[in-house]
Amino acid sequence: MYYLILTILGAIIVIVSRQSSMLRNELFNEENFCKLAAAEKIKNPRPSFSLGRAQLAFWTVIIISSFIYLFLKNSGVIGAGPFVGFKIPKLDAVNLGLLGIAVGTTLISKTIDNGQKDTQGQAVPQQDYPSAGFLTDIISDEKGVSIHRLQNVIWTVVVGGIYISYVGLQDTIALPDDKIITTELLSLMGLSTGAYLGLKLNENKNAPVNAATTNENPEFAPPPPPQAPTANLAPAGDGNAQAGAALPVNHQPTDAATQTEEPLTPPPAPAAPGDNPAPVSDDDGTDPEQGDERPPL
Repeated sequence: MYYLILTILGAIIVIVSRQSSMLRNELFNEENFCKLAAAEKIKNPRPSFSLGRAQLAFWTVIIISSFIYLFLKNSGVIGAGPFVGFKIPKLDAVNLGLLGIAVGTTLISKTIDNGQKDTQGQAVPQQDYPSAGFLTDIISDEKGVSIHRLQNVIWTVVVGGIYISYVGLQDTIALPDDKIITTELLSLMGLSTGAYLGLKLNENKNAPVNAATTNENPEFAPPPPPQAPTANLAPAGDGNAQAGAALPVNHQPTDAATQTEEPLTPPPAPAAPGDNPAPVSDDDGTDPEQGDERPPL
């Protein structure tokens, strides 16, 4: 009867979680989620499962199922004995401690997620990835399977198995107490949860940038690239650029006349005052009009 109650409550949690986001992470950026789902070709993507919420559901089902079973058993509703009236099982510190650890884990995890929501820059956090399956989701962070999550899941399953075995296999009328779930075992559960929450603080700080998408947060958006210098060339047929037009580097106008360098002849020196240069003749010593020789000077 106990396992039947346990199965019914567990099935209710599973059905509700499939139809809702009760056990799933809250998305940081819905656009990232849609782009990642499209890149991985997932037809009906869902957010990933949350380890803190799954732990809370796990202990809620176990403790409530055990409580209902012992209540019906002690009251005589089930079993061979007659009905003796309602007898409520005692909830001692162990049960309160286990449920308190689960509740505290969920609350602190939610607080950490809220603090990391707007501090991702270009990286894509673990919360924005589509679900890859229940077990993979709860033991993985943004970089894959992580030891701090895995050890917490293992210890939760171990202590939960001890709890279920005691109620289901032993002829008991009480919930497990500190003789079954000892103080040391409860402290170990607390240390395991503390390790998970402590390392969760550093999750998403070094999240890889996924090639399929970027975390489009305006506060952390990169500055636009600098614009290339514009060039305004002169129309074809004009050897020079238009006035005031910008020219690209290494494309300054050149003049064809300046490309061939010719030696320059210096101008003749001016004649000194009082000098009377002789007229130029066609031949040496012959006057052009008289044809006779001139006396030498």
